[in-house]
Amino acid sequence: MSKTSVVTESPVTVIEKQEKLPIVTKVSYGLGDFASQLFWSFSGSYLTIYYTDVMGIAPAVIAMIMLFSRIADGMFDPVLGAIADRTKSKHGRFRPYILYGTPFLALFSVLAFTSPAFLGSMDAKIAWALFTYLGLSALYTVVNIPYGSLASVMTPNPGERTALFSFRMTFTNLGSVLLSIASMPLIIFFSGGNANSLTGNGYTMTAVTLAVIAVPLFYVLFFNSKEVVLPINKAKVSFKESFVSVLSSKSLILIFFMLLTSLTAFFGRMGVQIYYYMYVIKRMDLVAVFMPLPAVGAVIGILLFTRFGTKIGKKNLLYISYFFSSIFLIMLYFIDFSNITMLLVVTFLFGLAQFGTPIVMAMIPDAIDELEYKKGVRVDGTAFAATSLATKFASALGGAVTVALLGSFGYVANADQTPEAIAGINLVVNILPALCFLLAMIPVFLYKLDDNKTREIREQLDAQRVNE
Repeated sequence: MSKTSVVTESPVTVIEKQEKLPIVTKVSYGLGDFASQLFWSFSGSYLTIYYTDVMGIAPAVIAMIMLFSRIADGMFDPVLGAIADRTKSKHGRFRPYILYGTPFLALFSVLAFTSPAFLGSMDAKIAWALFTYLGLSALYTVVNIPYGSLASVMTPNPGERTALFSFRMTFTNLGSVLLSIASMPLIIFFSGGNANSLTGNGYTMTAVTLAVIAVPLFYVLFFNSKEVVLPINKAKVSFKESFVSVLSSKSLILIFFMLLTSLTAFFGRMGVQIYYYMYVIKRMDLVAVFMPLPAVGAVIGILLFTRFGTKIGKKNLLYISYFFSSIFLIMLYFIDFSNITMLLVVTFLFGLAQFGTPIVMAMIPDAIDELEYKKGVRVDGTAFAATSLATKFASALGGAVTVALLGSFGYVANADQTPEAIAGINLVVNILPALCFLLAMIPVFLYKLDDNKTREIREQLDAQRVNE
């Protein structure tokens, strides 16, 4: 009697076959960050100028509001992440926050661009700005940290995780493109069509329009995502143990500093670039052309260059991204303001070099896997909160420093700027971010978790999950 041969597959092969995600899931995940851009990037790009030119708040005060809010929000991040890790519901650990937090995020994204009539005094306006900005920041955390954590629990397949982050960052930049193209025309339209006389209502109604678009997109994400990766260790983990575990991860700490330095450059420039186009180049008619160029370039850069990560390594790609980002910003600083063609070309090239962020984001699940392998503790929410903290600090540092510097260089709202103010705006928009990108290369150099090591760790963890 002949024997029937049985072919067994490795745990890794089985998991990779079982966990291929449908394209609709990947697109839905990307739409989550598209929606996030409509909330966060719009406020990052226009809230400062709304405060100075509409509400009349001094740049130094705005810097303090943003710095205080970001620090307070940063303290909230790890707490929210740890709470999410311990959440048990029929929707999973992270999806409920998207379901219930999104409407409140939409509300505060609009309130931040309002100046109610009862705010008679400047102190009242400052208090309102602080309240709404704190609320916007906290609610963005409630939705965005669980959203970021989803990628590491939607599939154990490393290739599919990378695909999720690629879709995320592609839609991030598409959202930025949409905002850059549509925001100023919408503000002008709702201001009565006069580009030289923007009104508070113009900003408010634009925020309402973007919120109406963003909310359904978050619910598309909610209904098309599923959490399938559960912690191997089912024992209850204390808050202290979660925080200590994350702080003990050298890989996560270095990722934190990669994000802190590179995103300080990104957010710092994003928050004040509108001043550069309005008061330095003095081409309001080209704002809708200049603003989307970096994001368009970034989409192309991600599609062209991130695929080489498996060939030359993630670290080498980050070196290339950060180095050329710095070079192109320095070039922008020295180009004559009247040379519009060259300014457009180099602005696009700067965007083309902005393919580093999805590479860093793809390192986070690697570090989470390494931590679970070494400590037996899986803390997706806490780990993503720790790296999100870098984003918040970068937003605070970049926003506060650049706005404060504008004031120190003599910026005056709604007026022709002095030569000193123009030179200062150029310095803040181009040279300071260039220096930050160069600094970002230091933690990249110190990062030691290479592709071979992460592959070995995943094989061990996948084998344990198959045997559970």
